Amino acid sequence: MPTVDRRRELGEFLRSRRERRRPEDAGLAVGGRRRTPGLRREEVATLAGMSVTWYTWLEQGRAVQASPQVLDSLVDVLDLDPVERAHLFRLAGEVPPRTDGSERTQDADQYQPMLDQFDPNPALLVNRRFDVVAWNRGATVLYGDLARIDPERRNVLWLVFTSEQVRATADDWEAEAARTVAFFRAQVGAAVDEPAVARLVAELEAASPDFARIWSRRELAARPTDRRTVHHPALGRVEFRLTKMRTLDDEHTLVAFLAPPGSGAADRLAALVAPDHG
Repeated sequence: MPTVDRRRELGEFLRSRRERRRPEDAGLAVGGRRRTPGLRREEVATLAGMSVTWYTWLEQGRAVQASPQVLDSLVDVLDLDPVERAHLFRLAGEVPPRTDGSERTQDADQYQPMLDQFDPNPALLVNRRFDVVAWNRGATVLYGDLARIDPERRNVLWLVFTSEQVRATADDWEAEAARTVAFFRAQVGAAVDEPAVARLVAELEAASPDFARIWSRRELAARPTDRRTVHHPALGRVEFRLTKMRTLDDEHTLVAFLAPPGSGAADRLAALVAPDHG
């Protein structure tokens, strides 16, 4: 149950969003003068499928607990965006539902300029399911032409366990694969049974005996490694430093592979990603 202060903030937040919502945008007919801006309490309650009394108590900050289903109904009625939705859930003492990131792929476009700034160093943007949703030219040196991979298979785990190119470049594939799986399991946590995550795991278990073997260990890693050594036919042996940054929406992680500055590997990377490289 939320604290008194949090219940009060929840009520104020709901009231502010109710007053912002125009009746006509909620599908209501507008007639006559309205004494208050936005929707009335009884209109929100009716549209959300709850009693006016119960909704009034919620706005007044009384000790009532809103279920995730009720909160989602209010999200729809009040037309809250993803950030507002997460805020509403937290104020109500609930964990904001996670998405698999597929419906937010369009949001990843805003990070493309940053990814491009990392060129020629490989850089990727991945979601919580480890799907690669954006990348720069440098990333194709390590992972191949990602644009030609089906989006359902454009996934770090899928590439680690099914791509011969990725496997061949690993300095110690078994150790790297185990670390990747352990970090993935720690990241998804209780969301491992969500449909999108469960489907990925089931498909990987069917496609890769190695994944099934490593996944069955149920190992967890609190944080990923900050180094990755690759053996690349055009780059030679390179020890990349990994840099990771979470996006503001907390749904994506930017991963950059930084070659040693001034090294021959950095020069070869630059040559490989040059627009006229053929």
